[in-house]
Amino acid sequence: MYISYGGKLLTIKEALISPNEGFQYGYGLFETLKVHNEKVYFIDEHLKRLRNGCKELNIELHYDLKLIKEYINKLIVSNSLTSGVVKIIYTKNKNHAHLLITTREKIYNEERYKKGFSIAFASTRKNPHAKLTYIKSNNYLENLLAKEEALKNNYDEAIFLNTNGFLSEGSFTNLFFVKEKNIYTPAIACGILPGIMREKTIDLINILGLSLKVGAFTKEDLLHADEIFLTNSLMDIMPVSKLENKIFDLYKLPTTKLLMDEFHHLHYPFL
Repeated sequence: MYISYGGKLLTIKEALISPNEGFQYGYGLFETLKVHNEKVYFIDEHLKRLRNGCKELNIELHYDLKLIKEYINKLIVSNSLTSGVVKIIYTKNKNHAHLLITTREKIYNEERYKKGFSIAFASTRKNPHAKLTYIKSNNYLENLLAKEEALKNNYDEAIFLNTNGFLSEGSFTNLFFVKEKNIYTPAIACGILPGIMREKTIDLINILGLSLKVGAFTKEDLLHADEIFLTNSLMDIMPVSKLENKIFDLYKLPTTKLLMDEFHHLHYPFL
């Protein structure tokens, strides 16, 4: 197994990284990209977000985006990765920066979608006024703690409310729900990371001519939803089978199924 560090292929044993600002203080960014049948999905969108994040965090991006693509493709070939995950980590070290790219195997299979996700509300809240809320930075501990809490209580994901009491996002997902054929998703201003798959899902909803409402919604809105689904770049669209004590019949989620099917047909046409 290889990683790419500064564009050089290294084995795990060779990968020695100095304790710089990025690793001491979380001063950096990351992106996770889906690889399927050797294709890296939405790579341009991910690299654009990385570049924009660098500007927000005052980190100079020392690599041309085309060069990063070359590093990614070389690593995929070297690790014989057909389907799985590419992770890009870019960290600051005073006036320099470090680029680390890794891969791992696929984590979501057909059985996972048939089972759906169980979700619960997080005990902590998102701050919609914090700059890092809107950047995919290496300061991810709050999300990880919320996810660990959910897993400890036998849920797959934790859903944050923000400090104003409105729905925000999951610890590693964006949130959508359906009520009376209308689709709802929290606005970015509610304190969410604007996910690549969130954007693609909104595009698909608009293409299909479905009703979408983006705004500020409450915990009670979600508790009274007819359907709930989550999105991120690795799972695409994941149906929710349980919200705390409320059970959803996965065979009776017409809007979620439609979006899953249409997304698959649009982006995986030869499968």
